[in-house]
Amino acid sequence: MGRRKVVVAGALGVIGRAAVDHFSARGDRVVGLSRRLPDFESEAQFVSVDLRSREACRRALALHTDVTHVIYAALYEQPQLVRGWTDPEQVSTNLKMLQNLFDAVESTALEHVTLMQGTKAYGAHLGLSMRVPAKEREPRVEHDNFYFAQEDWLRERWQGRDWRYTILRPQIVAGVAVGSAMNVVGSIGVYAALCRELDVPLFHPGDAHAVTELTDARLLARACEWAAGRPGCDAEAYNITNGDVVCWRDLFGIVADWSGVPLSVEGEATRLAETMPTHEAAWRRLSRRHDLRNPDLASLVGLSWQYADVLWANPNALPRPNLVSTVKARQHGFVDCADSEDSVIELLEQMRAERYIP
Repeated sequence: MGRRKVVVAGALGVIGRAAVDHFSARGDRVVGLSRRLPDFESEAQFVSVDLRSREACRRALALHTDVTHVIYAALYEQPQLVRGWTDPEQVSTNLKMLQNLFDAVESTALEHVTLMQGTKAYGAHLGLSMRVPAKEREPRVEHDNFYFAQEDWLRERWQGRDWRYTILRPQIVAGVAVGSAMNVVGSIGVYAALCRELDVPLFHPGDAHAVTELTDARLLARACEWAAGRPGCDAEAYNITNGDVVCWRDLFGIVADWSGVPLSVEGEATRLAETMPTHEAAWRRLSRRHDLRNPDLASLVGLSWQYADVLWANPNALPRPNLVSTVKARQHGFVDCADSEDSVIELLEQMRAERYIP
């Protein structure tokens, strides 16, 4: 067993599951926190807990007073995803979740905390054009944002303590998860599978030239380990991406080839959050035929159809892409990278191997 005891909050999310896998493989003692129990085998210990309840956190973590590292990837989202991003209730709930966890696990054993943010820290979701590339040294675009509430509280809590903390800001995380609010790989994998089932081409509903960056969740887990082991990362924020740029339409073409469906470049813009739920019967049909693990389309995809529409079918798309600089992380020693196209296919293969998609 490794010396570290790592608590991963949000352990069944896109980021959390990759962190659980990574630190477990390293030989660390891993405790995964989530409201649901996992539907897959893991060497980690999973604890079912609702972080919104202070007392529930205390009870569930009473035997884990020797935690050395916290990966905080837990997230509370509202049913209307985008609307919730600036809602004061969403901000206060996410802050309270972090506070409740700290009340339960903070002890003299604690060494390091990794807190997750993202490009909403730069106002990417406000209808404003981000500076390209966005850099960590930029002043805040002040608005209701749980990132800021958590960061300010954590910085205040950190004063005079022996533990350290680091903030990571990934861009569109690609990973494997069920029922996630923002699972881009799950969305495109299920979308492609339904297109094949319905005998229609895979259609990218967005701008033909739209580009972005991705962050492989496995790379992000490695960034968590790097941050925890480097004292110079104290109270610093880092943009973390794969290191390349992706054109969405080109990526759709690669997924189309992988899934065996033709790609369409012509068609009417469509909202997946509106159209995909109407194909529940088709999903159940192919789930039975392929013996898939989750025949319920809504519980498999979660809110990610809404997230997909933000990425691919946004009529208010900005004239400039939301790109971030990762120079600071490289200068401070994190030089890892990944090929985004390869990452997406590898993760789709994992979803297929685990029988989430055919």
